[in-house]
Formats: sequence, structure tokens, C-alpha cells
Amino acid sequence: MTIEIPTTENGKQPLICVPLIGTTNEEIIKEALTAQESDADVVEWRVDHYKHAADVQAVLDVLYHIRTTLKSKVLLFTFRTLEEGGQRPYSLTQYKILCKAAAESGLIDWIDIELEKAEFLGRQFIKEIKAAKVKLILSNHDFEGTPEDAVLILRIGIMNQFGADIGKLAMMPNQIQDVLRLMGIITKARGFNQLPLAIMSMGDLGKISRVSGSLTGSVFTFASLGEASAPGQIPVEHMQSYLDEFEIKMES
Repeated sequence: MTIEIPTTENGKQPLICVPLIGTTNEEIIKEALTAQESDADVVEWRVDHYKHAADVQAVLDVLYHIRTTLKSKVLLFTFRTLEEGGQRPYSLTQYKILCKAAAESGLIDWIDIELEKAEFLGRQFIKEIKAAKVKLILSNHDFEGTPEDAVLILRIGIMNQFGADIGKLAMMPNQIQDVLRLMGIITKARGFNQLPLAIMSMGDLGKISRVSGSLTGSVFTFASLGEASAPGQIPVEHMQSYLDEFEIKMES
């Protein structure tokens, strides 16, 4: 399925994304069926949770079944590495092979590539991913804290230079000021580029950032189908009503 990449525009509701985090084929397809009936716009397969993630053909086989199950959802492919909160070790070579295979399979709409991995693998790797006609999310996660604004702006700039369709920042706040800073980072970043951004401050402290996209300009947010894939995710059955409640009706 195709969906227009949202723009970083105040007043628009963010898209809702839910992750599939099953470890077996059966669990993953069961979750995909639930996701298909949910309010989610985007479904992310977190491949690092899958017990056969090291087997590229097994991953592609499951991907085919997910794709046929998700008839009206955007499918986002993500292998989250250990360094950024993932579930299993994976070499840089494995990461490159898997992401290219998924992008070139014709089964996915979007793919998440970690910014650090993109920098290591280089522009040719990103060029090959984009040549497969999938939308590219470049992401950066920090489970220890929220870097200073200048660091975040720099990372967003690199994402833009690499040709991302969307940039994603997920940071752990250590104080309320971290949440407020991150919620304002999109407005600050507009002074440098217009890259659509998804921002989320993690944990209980950061929950407000997950429902405030209409105010901050964040283009998508994560909700959980059951077990959360990151701290602070809100159940998908509640998310749409929260987004409706916090939507800002911009005056013409």
C-alpha cells in the first residue's frame, strides 16, 4: 500500500504506527491480523524480535505473509540493532544484506535504517535502498538521555543530506526539560531544512510527546498492540481518541 509521506506541518494529526514483535511465524501473523483491524495507519515489523532473523529467506517468507495480511496498511520494515534498543546481535554485513533484500523484495512500503549504520555503510548503500522505490526513514535512538539541541539538529541535517524521506528521533528524558526540548526540536530544525520528522520522548515522562504531534509537527507516533516495543508506548485502542482530543484546529 502507498500513503503520502506527511509533511512537518502544525495542526495535522500524526499517523499511528504499531509494531509487530512476535518471535515465531504464528505470533507474527496473529499480530498482523490484529494490526489490520486496528486504527493503525502504519505497521512496523520489528524483525530483531523474530527468532529466525539471521535467516534472510525465512525473513522474506514471513514478510510475504505479513504483506498479504495487511491489505490496507503501510508496511514498515525495521531491524533494530542492540546498540539502539534491539533484541539480538547482528553484524554490519548482516544488516546490509537483510535491509537490501527487504527493500528489493517488493513487499514493503517503508524501511527504517539507523543513522549510524547509514554513516558506516555509506551513500552507495542508501542509494541502493532508495533505488528499490521504498520510502526511507533514517532513525536515531538514545536510551540513556536526550542530547543537546545542537547535536539533534546536526543529526537531522545528516539525515536530510542522506536523502531520508522521514527522520526519526527517539530519546530518553532524564528531566521534564528534556521532553520539552525534544517537542520543540522540529520547529528549530525548520530553520535548516524541511525534512518531515517523527519525534518521541520515551518512558512515562515522555508520553505527552506521543500524542502531541498536532502541536509539534511530528508526522507519526507509535502505539502498542499489546506488549510495547519501547518505553511509554500507549495502547493503540486509546491512541486515536487521544490524537483527536489533542488535535489543534488551525484557523484559516
